[in-house]
Amino acid sequence: MCGLLNAVGSIRISGIRFNKLRPLVFIYRNYDLADLEIQYDIDATVPDLPEVLGGLQAWSEKVKPGMPNARYDQAYGADPLQTLDIFPAAQPNAPVMFYVHGGYWIGGDKAGRMFPAELFNERGITWISINYRLAPAVTLDEIVDDVRTAFAWVYENAASFGGDKERLYVAGTSAGGHLTGMLLARGWHGRYKVPEDVIKGACAMSGLYDLQPFLYTSQKEYLRLDPAAVARNSPIEHLPDAGCPLVVSWGGRETDEFIRQSVAYAEAWGQTGAPLVTVPMPEQNHFSLMGEMGRVDSPLAQAMLGLVDG
Repeated sequence: MCGLLNAVGSIRISGIRFNKLRPLVFIYRNYDLADLEIQYDIDATVPDLPEVLGGLQAWSEKVKPGMPNARYDQAYGADPLQTLDIFPAAQPNAPVMFYVHGGYWIGGDKAGRMFPAELFNERGITWISINYRLAPAVTLDEIVDDVRTAFAWVYENAASFGGDKERLYVAGTSAGGHLTGMLLARGWHGRYKVPEDVIKGACAMSGLYDLQPFLYTSQKEYLRLDPAAVARNSPIEHLPDAGCPLVVSWGGRETDEFIRQSVAYAEAWGQTGAPLVTVPMPEQNHFSLMGEMGRVDSPLAQAMLGLVDG
């Protein structure tokens, strides 16, 4: 229910808090529309965003020559974006880490997320990074369908690239964290012909697990959201009956709402009794957190590898 008052409020962006004095009309939790837009305008919290993303792209290009057996742009559907890159581990019958990029469901590309393959291959783990169709050309329901279709393709074809379909793990960042949550959700497996326990472990990073705020923000338009779509596509509303081990990670320099999303999802997961590890990274922002996946001394990378090592 909305409320109206004349009060001093505060906004926290990337660890900086400042006050303001103006009328507030609360539309979601303790936010008016302007504040809610700020909370979910995550790009604005990182002044050097082009440099951060450019660094990850350059890192990905650097590891390519050391991956001679990689398979690029393997199709799992008819659309040019329905493709995935496979970086096989050297040994046969290897566990597989299936990664979903972010980009607020309207951008991002697997080409900039190759860099963790080097570390994961060294540990005997195949790395797969996928693309999927993007809004506004398709709806969020169709994006979720793409990711589940891609995962089902990996399950069906794992032996063709030396993977073990009985040891499949998933990970994703931001919108990819949301889509990881939708892979962990209950109720979709039969349609895609995969077992309910097909995912053996997962890592959700800086994800969006409750889409209710997007009924008010600018994301509503390009995602074509209504209350029913929000209910269908909020991972926190579809937790599995028997969950796998889960790592939830977030950056300490994200907005309050992004941090709340991760903490709330972790708490909900923990209440199911499924194994849970939280990895808050106080010095990382929403985008620099991704780089931690490829650094062997990072708590995040160690937690991801630990999923596979048990």
